Amino acid sequence: MKKLLLLLILILIFSCTKKEVKLPVLAEKGIQELHNHSQVWLFFEIENKDTIAIVNRKNTISTTHWIYNIDKRLPLKAIIPSIIKLQDKHANSMHSEKGMHDYFSYSDTISKKLSFLEFDGVIFKTDSFLSKPYIKDHIANYSNYNNISLLFTNTKNWIDDSPVEKRELKQALNKFIEFSAEGKQIMLHLNFTKNISYQNYMYFKTTLNNLCNEVIKINKLEFIFDEEKVHFCY
Repeated sequence: MKKLLLLLILILIFSCTKKEVKLPVLAEKGIQELHNHSQVWLFFEIENKDTIAIVNRKNTISTTHWIYNIDKRLPLKAIIPSIIKLQDKHANSMHSEKGMHDYFSYSDTISKKLSFLEFDGVIFKTDSFLSKPYIKDHIANYSNYNNISLLFTNTKNWIDDSPVEKRELKQALNKFIEFSAEGKQIMLHLNFTKNISYQNYMYFKTTLNNLCNEVIKINKLEFIFDEEKVHFCY
């Protein structure tokens, strides 16, 4: 019934706005049932040759979980400012309720169902500061971890300065962790170019989320950088 209701909501909004959201399509399992939720929409649009996100949150209710339906073609630079504002609105409005979470939606090709990825507590650092110098400047917070920085663009990816192919990320990261674990808990630090597509962003997010366990965790800080303002080697 819940899945049918969600589908009807999708059809209703699409028909009213005459817009569509092309959700990310991923072969990763996620959460598939949510109760008491409302919808946020970020539509893809071209304006003066620039890609922009059109936000629709008219039907959001602060006392519910929020599902973010974001077009996969949008780059992070077009959606992160809106997500930051919406996160604050959901968490800190006068009607906000504890226990209500924020979720990204995507199409799961394994279960062939709409799935969700929780992103509560994620803080987007948009000052083009990469994780490695940040860790160095805040070493007291991270000295108990084996810290691994991952950097992602639309075409190239790195694990601690070692290039890795997108399709080989899981295998390469597991080998890297096995080699460098040193008996410490692993903390992954995520760095994304501001130009990466939301499709690719969600690919890496869901892949890494499904690797997490009692040994591997992901830093809640996500570093969104401008490639022209930071220096790293391809």
